[in-house]
Amino acid sequence: MEREVIEFDVIFVGGGPANLSSAIHLTNLLRKHNEGIESGSGRGEKIEIEDKIAVLEKGAYFGAHNISGAVLIPDVLSELLPDHKQLGCPIDAEVNKESIYFLTSKGQIKVPFTPSFLNNHGNYLLSLSRFVGWLSKIAEQNKVMMLEGTSAVEMLYEGTGVIGVRTDDKRLQENGEYETPGCILNSKVVVLGEGSNGTLLKGLVEKLHLDQGKAPSVYELGVKEVYELKSNPLRKGECIHTLGYPFRKGLSGGGFIYCISETKVIIGLIAHLSSADPQLDPHRELQRYKQHPLITGIIKDGKPTHYGARTLPCGGYFSIPKLTSCGVMITGDSANLVDSQKLKGLHTAVKSGMLAAEVLFEAFMVNDFSENQLAKYEEKLKKSWIYSDLRKGRNFTPAVAMGIPFLGGPLLGFQMLTGGATPIGDLKTKPDYSTTEDMKHFYGSNSPDPLPKADDRIIVDKLTDVYLSGTAHDEKQKSHIELRDDAACKKCISDYKAPCTVFCPAAVYELEDGKIRVNFSNCLHCKTCDLKCPFRNIVWNLPEGGGGPRYTLQ
Repeated sequence: MEREVIEFDVIFVGGGPANLSSAIHLTNLLRKHNEGIESGSGRGEKIEIEDKIAVLEKGAYFGAHNISGAVLIPDVLSELLPDHKQLGCPIDAEVNKESIYFLTSKGQIKVPFTPSFLNNHGNYLLSLSRFVGWLSKIAEQNKVMMLEGTSAVEMLYEGTGVIGVRTDDKRLQENGEYETPGCILNSKVVVLGEGSNGTLLKGLVEKLHLDQGKAPSVYELGVKEVYELKSNPLRKGECIHTLGYPFRKGLSGGGFIYCISETKVIIGLIAHLSSADPQLDPHRELQRYKQHPLITGIIKDGKPTHYGARTLPCGGYFSIPKLTSCGVMITGDSANLVDSQKLKGLHTAVKSGMLAAEVLFEAFMVNDFSENQLAKYEEKLKKSWIYSDLRKGRNFTPAVAMGIPFLGGPLLGFQMLTGGATPIGDLKTKPDYSTTEDMKHFYGSNSPDPLPKADDRIIVDKLTDVYLSGTAHDEKQKSHIELRDDAACKKCISDYKAPCTVFCPAAVYELEDGKIRVNFSNCLHCKTCDLKCPFRNIVWNLPEGGGGPRYTLQ
């Protein structure tokens, strides 16, 4: 297949906050340099920006695949764009009231204090999809080439050095050929910011052994719904976090309620994928969560208008891979930089992108894009507050996974006093797929409690929520989800009762006549299946660009 070859200096793969911040910061630095040359106050030569720097986004538009809580610590945004408010940053509210509750099945206990790491006063509540869309417009104004609806499906190598990417082929025809072949995009540097569990990142880490000596990457799945309310008992800017119900044996995590306007609240749940439960279903747990009197009292006269789900890396400090190699840098969630103790990753994503941009700017100045030059990015990260903050929360996720208030609770208290240490040393983690127990061991003769019938108000079924996510794919393409081995599927159905049919937050997998049916057009691109299948039998490939969810308020 003949492919057009296009040359760039820098290609950012993934149009999320890390890479967009990096592209903006880099072009701002280059523009300032060029202005200095023009005015006679600078040294060197002007550096061309237009058609030399590109951002690839597989979503239909920038922001289409971005979902988070989302709470942003504004300091880092002020560093990137001091005039962000004047530029129209889509801030929904600033946090003005916050509380933490421990929930029992029917009651609640208000925690009398807010730990410093959960103090959100003055932080921004915003829609990550709208925020990313706004950042993309600024990058475009800076003459960055913005390629939306374009998937980078293959990393290109020369030996072990990265030299570019190949983009997706589009519109599969009846003869098995594609109407529009993808392109070869060559570059001096590829910056990987694909988000959680990136597909190209996974291949890169395996090929170059970038995770050697590191703890395994572990993840949590966040699911959330936006509710439109007739009467809102919360005030705009109010932020509530919860522990306890619906979490129980084999299931850990937390919940949140953010009031983003006089009429809109976000109801969300984050569940660790390290769960031992073979019937783990975070979407079902979100519906249980909304049945609690505290939550029902907030949303009782409202209706859900938006839904989304995504995985978040929560391994933190011990699971950060080597972040640079010849021709490549890794930013944001792809680098496992989420601060799970603070329940935030947006500020670390923006900062990591900025640090990468500063190293790239220096590379332009000295015309050196070597591996040694790019390695300065990792040095900068290690000296920044990102690493010091992640070190303080290094044992947070495994402690919570041990159970709250018991077992994990005392360890969390000890960490708060010691800056992250525990009396039993650093806590170990296992890959999420390896923690699932079979039905016999976990349930014995019991079975999961069923949910009440959906009423599309408090209890919302998965397919209704998928509709609210705006998800769509061109169904003429090959399925981007493959099942490796039929025998493994049969064993999984027999012993584990087909976990993929429940843990998937979008009903992609169905059990039909003893076999797994894949409805790939429902896929939200969260990649839970790639992480949690106990037999590692599911392969999640990149679909054609433009498919997937179309988030707006998430």
